[in-house]
Amino acid sequence: MKIIDLFDSLSLPENDIKVFNAIPIPEYPNFRVAIDFEGNAVLLLSVSKRIKDFSLKNFRLKYLQLEQNLECKIYENDSFKLQTFTVVTFRCSDRNLQEYFLRISETLVNTVGPNPTQQQVIDSLKKFVEVFKTLTDSPTNTVNGLWAELFLIENSSNPKELINYWHNLPEEKFDFNAGTERIEVKSSSNFERKHIFSAEQLNPPSDTQVLIASIFLKQHSSGNNIQYLIDRISKKIDYNFEIVDKLNTIVFRTLGSSLEHSIGVKFDYDIAQQSLCFYKHQDIDKIEEVYIPNNVSEVKYKSDLTNIEPLELSSLKKFNKLFPYINL
Repeated sequence: MKIIDLFDSLSLPENDIKVFNAIPIPEYPNFRVAIDFEGNAVLLLSVSKRIKDFSLKNFRLKYLQLEQNLECKIYENDSFKLQTFTVVTFRCSDRNLQEYFLRISETLVNTVGPNPTQQQVIDSLKKFVEVFKTLTDSPTNTVNGLWAELFLIENSSNPKELINYWHNLPEEKFDFNAGTERIEVKSSSNFERKHIFSAEQLNPPSDTQVLIASIFLKQHSSGNNIQYLIDRISKKIDYNFEIVDKLNTIVFRTLGSSLEHSIGVKFDYDIAQQSLCFYKHQDIDKIEEVYIPNNVSEVKYKSDLTNIEPLELSSLKKFNKLFPYINL
C-alpha cells in the first residue's frame, strides 16, 4: 500500500466543500484517501454508527483539520454516493508537506488496522493529532542538526537499533543514549571541527563512553533533504510502523513551526559521508567537572577537534549496544 500513489491517481472534484474524489485503501476497508476541490490531501475514516462521547472534538490546527461524523458525497468507482466519515484534511498545497502527511497517514492506517474498535480509533487519532500540534511550537534544533542525526541513522548497519536509542525529546543531553554507550552528533557548515558542547556531554559518568560524531554539511540544490533520509531509513527497517512513527514524531517535535521551510533544505550527501569522523570524549579538551562550582549549571563551551586523531571504530569491540552499528 502506497497512499501517496493512491492520492496522485485522483483528480479534483467539483467545487463543493463536502464533495471528495476518493479511492479505498487496499486491505483497509474503513479508510479512503481523497482529494477535495482545493487539492488538499484528505483521509476518510468510515464509521458504521455515530461515535458518542468522542473525546476528540472537531478542530483546526495550522495544517490539520478534523471533522467527525460528517456526511460526505464521494465519487468512487465511477459513481457518487453519500456516506458518513471522520474527515482528516491536510490544508497545505506544499508538495513536500503533503507527502509527509500522507506517509504519516499510512502509519495511522496500519496502527488502526482493518477492523478497529472505537477505542483504537480514538487512541490512534489522539496520537496523530498530537504530532501535528507540534507544528506550532518553536523549533528545538536546527535543520542542520536534525539532518546530521538522520544521516548517522541512515548510514548505520542497523537503523532500527539507533532509532531505539534516539532521544525522544530533542532537548535531551545526548542524541543517542544506550546507558554506558552514548553518541552526540555535531555538524559544521564552515568545514571546521569546532563544536559547542555542554559540560555534561564531555563529563559523563565514569563507566560511560561517549562518542562525538563530527560531520560537515553544505547546502546544495541537488543534494538530499530530510524526507529523502526518512524514506531511506524507512525502507531499511522494512517500514516497521512503530519505529517509523517514532521517527516522524521526533522530526515534527524537533522542527516545529520551521518544518515547512526546513523540509525542503538539501545538503550534499557525499560531503557528509566523506567528512564523518568519530572522537572519544576523553580526547576532547574540556572544562573538568571539578572546576565547575556546584551552583553553576548549563555550562557550554566550544572545543576544537582539528588536531585530534579520529577514532578507529575497530577499537570499540568490547561494546555491544550501540557502537557496533555505526559506520564510517
